[in-house]
Amino acid sequence: MNKHLLVTISDDRSALRGLRFVCAFFENKQDVRLTLFNTAPQPPAVWGEEKNYESLRESEATAEAIFENGRKAMAAAKAVFVEGGFDASQVDDKIMARNFSRIDDIIKEGETGLYDAVVFGRRALLKLQNFLDTSASEEMLKAKFNFPLWLCREVDYDRRGVLLCVDDSEAFRRMADHVGFILQGETRHTVTLLRVVKKSEPQSPEGVFSDGIATLEENGFPTRLIRTRIEVDDDVPGAILREAARGRYAVVAVGRTGAKKGPLARLFATSVTVALFRQLKGAVLWVSR
Repeated sequence: MNKHLLVTISDDRSALRGLRFVCAFFENKQDVRLTLFNTAPQPPAVWGEEKNYESLRESEATAEAIFENGRKAMAAAKAVFVEGGFDASQVDDKIMARNFSRIDDIIKEGETGLYDAVVFGRRALLKLQNFLDTSASEEMLKAKFNFPLWLCREVDYDRRGVLLCVDDSEAFRRMADHVGFILQGETRHTVTLLRVVKKSEPQSPEGVFSDGIATLEENGFPTRLIRTRIEVDDDVPGAILREAARGRYAVVAVGRTGAKKGPLARLFATSVTVALFRQLKGAVLWVSR
């Protein structure tokens, strides 16, 4: 089964972290289908009293120039994928006039397109963070996304393996299923299930990892490539960040649970995930719905 990823593209052709991560992460590239997505900003509006032949022509020329920049960015991105080992036939592109904000349009496309994940590069991440820190759009912030996010901020492309953070939530089980599905046929990656236990909590390692292991195995991921690790630490995000750096994982995968206040917390819902969103370096952050 193809793994279909939506990869966000901007007209800044230097911002290709998400693209390059996908190329570096997958060894069996024939199983991956990609859609490059760009939303072109609308040209400045021409008001009624300003409308004349020259102003309309100028607006049309501006719009065409904006779309041409988008097409050039798409061509450059497609070249990166082909150079990274993908066949050109595996890569589709979609460029559209912006309806809302860029982030809103990406989220709408991700929800309606039934993609297995939406990949954000560094520039899109900055826009996402700025948007969430300033937006008053309650509807968007309360949305329950039906796709995982891959957040590529500072990526070390030589890393291998996935650090899957374990808790007792349904979101963790969905993320375990996502990791197992994405890693079908990718035997150069291991999966390490990490459970961080606070010092005040009872420690019962037996059975903690059984759901995650079973879900990975149901997706065909080899048992021999599954590891487990328990850390006792009151600083949960700190423990995850330290393990991510120690093990040089390519990915840190977490579930999104709860209902906290604040823009970032409403998107990611836990303080742990917000901390990882802001501080994780080297690895890509995968966040489940």
